[in-house]
Amino acid sequence: MDDLVERILSGQNQDGGWGFLPGKSSNTECTSLCLLALDSLGAKQPVASTKRGLDWLLQRQRADGSWPLSDSTNEASWTTALAIIALNRFREYQLKTRTASDWLLKQEGRTPGVLARLIGAFVSHSNTVALNPDLKGWAWVPRTFSWVEPTSYALVALKQARTHVAATNLEERIQQGEMMIYDRMCSGGGWNYGNSKVFGDALWPYPDVTAVALIALQDQQLNQANQESVSALRKMMQETDSGLALCWGTICLSIYGDETSGWKRQIEKRFQTTGFLGETKTLALALVASVDHVKAFRL
Repeated sequence: MDDLVERILSGQNQDGGWGFLPGKSSNTECTSLCLLALDSLGAKQPVASTKRGLDWLLQRQRADGSWPLSDSTNEASWTTALAIIALNRFREYQLKTRTASDWLLKQEGRTPGVLARLIGAFVSHSNTVALNPDLKGWAWVPRTFSWVEPTSYALVALKQARTHVAATNLEERIQQGEMMIYDRMCSGGGWNYGNSKVFGDALWPYPDVTAVALIALQDQQLNQANQESVSALRKMMQETDSGLALCWGTICLSIYGDETSGWKRQIEKRFQTTGFLGETKTLALALVASVDHVKAFRL
């Protein structure tokens, strides 16, 4: 853990944020995850570095409450959900997430247009895709198709921010996002990035996407779909060498009550072998996964 903390601190840019790799321009995703990682240290949290990271995040919030991915674009992005999750860990900044949550609630993944629906009806015998197009989640980019990951981040953010969101459609929007994720579940449990079947062929689940989806659905742990997907995740983690997948999976299984010391050792081995190729996102998630009683993504 000391090595992880040192890597994260040394990768912080002069402007206070973090980039995909050390020396790369700061972005909202990596800065939010690093703030969650440093917060997980509790009393050992490096206050000065955390404050600089928080300042970077707060200075980049747009007037409508959202966050862009980075300074290179001013377009609102899916990273708004991660910024909300990060700021929710700091009581003095929680009210800053109110406008961000209101913006997030207004976002909806696009449904197919009239032409797409007509084509879908015409070729329905081929079972082109398997999803309910009327269920609206969240997209990577506003006004585009819903995907499992951004929908999952949005659900965690909104569920954590429930106590200071005044919008009347909060619970309805959360419920629809949950229904969308369940609708996209792969046969046997777990999730692919966007769909469960294409042209009649079942798609396979990925451990990182499955973990993120299950984290978003953690308040439905007794649901059969959750239980099937947790079992699928355990199997996938035994077969993956991905540091990112191991970190997300360990965070998820900790939230679901599993004993995760063995997975933490696997994360340590991957770190010693590859250093996670210096990727800031994985380093931050590894630190979150390594602490006891993972709090960053709990509801």
